Amino acid sequence: MRFSTLAFTAFASSALAFPSIGSLISRQEPTCMTRAEAKEIVDIYVRLIANYKEEDCIKYCAEDFVDRSDSINTFTFKPLGGPTFATKQIFMEAQAVNMAFPVVLDSIDAVDCESIALRWHATFGAANLPSRGITIIGTTKREGYWQIKSIDVEFNSLIWLLNMGGNYTWEP
Repeated sequence: MRFSTLAFTAFASSALAFPSIGSLISRQEPTCMTRAEAKEIVDIYVRLIANYKEEDCIKYCAEDFVDRSDSINTFTFKPLGGPTFATKQIFMEAQAVNMAFPVVLDSIDAVDCESIALRWHATFGAANLPSRGITIIGTTKREGYWQIKSIDVEFNSLIWLLNMGGNYTWEP
């Protein structure tokens, strides 16, 4: 009898020390995007830049969206290191009047739980030279689907300047 009382006490105290199976099942790991979902987000990003439609931005850009790019900030005389488009609304207003650029996806290099790294190029305009860029897309899963929360993009801004018809002088 003594053995069974000790065994019961040990079992009962171990049950208190370990979470129940029900509580383990109810805990959910963060949802991570698949490579297929990442490709869909990249396709949306390319549309936002190369073939802007307001409905894409309304649906697929999160309400707390931000875009950062020192490459663009140099053209728009914004402080380096600061946001280029601090809100979804500012981004939408800018994209509505910007000319489309032919963004060509070169590769999706990394997909993390909520981030995508990609390389691209755009060849257009007066110089018709390829300007290469790197973009990191931060995402969030809301409304039951993935949305773009942040865009961090840098590209060869001197080539971009030449393609837009500008020029620069090299002085060693």
